[in-house]
Amino acid sequence: MLRARPVDKEGSAVIEIFNFAFGPYPQRVNIYLAEKRPEGVTVTVYTEPDRRANTPPPEIQALTPMGSLPILRDADGIVIGQSLAILDYIEDTIPEPNMRGNTPAERAKVRQIVHMFDEAFTFFGLWARHGSALGQGVVRSSRELAEICAERYFGQLLLTEMLMRKEPFIAGEDVTLADCVAMAMLQYASDFYAVPIPPECVKLQTWFDRFSQRPSAKRPSYPEEQRGKAFGLMDQTGVRF
Repeated sequence: MLRARPVDKEGSAVIEIFNFAFGPYPQRVNIYLAEKRPEGVTVTVYTEPDRRANTPPPEIQALTPMGSLPILRDADGIVIGQSLAILDYIEDTIPEPNMRGNTPAERAKVRQIVHMFDEAFTFFGLWARHGSALGQGVVRSSRELAEICAERYFGQLLLTEMLMRKEPFIAGEDVTLADCVAMAMLQYASDFYAVPIPPECVKLQTWFDRFSQRPSAKRPSYPEEQRGKAFGLMDQTGVRF
């Protein structure tokens, strides 16, 4: 377990966040916090879930019905257990630096890309669960479902490519929520499942390579046994570009 910067000017935390070190939903929050560096936030990061070691502790798991992370708890005891809602809450309560965009057009583009990658992960998750060795014995394997969801996942990336311009970040001139959500998804697909960005997505690949060099996007450690079963998802399911 790692505890990271609690920083209120008076020395007390206003917001607590409990999170895991890897995975697309946790990484959205981890990357975002590293980029925004909000004051008044205490972050507790657990390496990975381990029921035998009570990690995360039962009192943290009990904060949400599913017992999953990330979880945000504020000074009033309000609990939020959904990654995008956590990002929105922090943006509403700690507006600077702004990571939603500076104009209506920028904010709309950020929201669009965030929702596209959220939808992309739904397809990717179904592809992985029903097509990889990691999902065997947990859900019913389905080559047909895996192929359909792989096609839909790559389709979302191609749509993102069409939206992108030659700008430093995925939605414009500044880092935004869209960069955090997209990076978490693509990093997980690449590092854990060995699924690359389609070769047609030149702008997306250029952005990914550049953003990967930022300290916020440092590659997390993955449980090697699980990664071994997940790695090579395209070969496992016979999917090709």
